[in-house]
Amino acid sequence: MPTSHTREEQIKTIKDIFVSLMWIAARQFSHRVQTFGLTHPQFMVLVSLTTHQQACTMRDLTDITFQDPPTMTGIIDRLVKMKLVRRTRSEQDRRVVLVEATSAGVELINRFKNETMQEDLKGYAKFSDEDLSTLERSLRYLLRMHVGQYMSLQGAELDAEIEKLQNFRNDPIRYMKAKDEKVS
Repeated sequence: MPTSHTREEQIKTIKDIFVSLMWIAARQFSHRVQTFGLTHPQFMVLVSLTTHQQACTMRDLTDITFQDPPTMTGIIDRLVKMKLVRRTRSEQDRRVVLVEATSAGVELINRFKNETMQEDLKGYAKFSDEDLSTLERSLRYLLRMHVGQYMSLQGAELDAEIEKLQNFRNDPIRYMKAKDEKVS
C-alpha cells in the first residue's frame, strides 16, 4: 500500500481509514446485534437499561438513543413483548412511564458482551502487548484532540470531560442526566 508523501495527504488517509473503520464497525455491530434478535435501537435501549441498573423514564431513553417518543414507545413495546424489559408507572406521578431491564434482558446483554469479547480477543491475537499499548496511546491522543476541538476545552477541563465520556459506556443514562443537569 503506497504511503502518502505530504502531511495533508497523510491526514486525509488517516481520516479515510477512520471513515472506513466506522462504516465496517457499524456493519459488524448491526450484524452481531441481529444475531441476538435485536435492532440497533432496541440494543441501545437494552444496554442502557442494564448498565443503569434501575428503572428510568421514557424521556431518559429518548435522550440517550436520539429517538422520538412515538418511536421509543414502539421499541419498548417490542422489548416488552420479547420479555427483555418491563414497563411500570411511577408511584409519585402516574403519568410517568418507567422502564427497566428484566433478568432475561440483563442475561442477553451479558451474553452479547461475553461473545463480543471472545471475538475481539481473536481479532487482536496477532497484536503484541507493545502494539496494543501503542494503539491505545494513539487512540487516546485522537480522542483528546477531537473532544478538545469539538467542545473547545483544554487542560483539566478536557481531562475531566474525557473521563466523563469514557464513563458513558458504564452508564449512558447517568452520563446524559449529568450533562442535562449541567446545562440547566
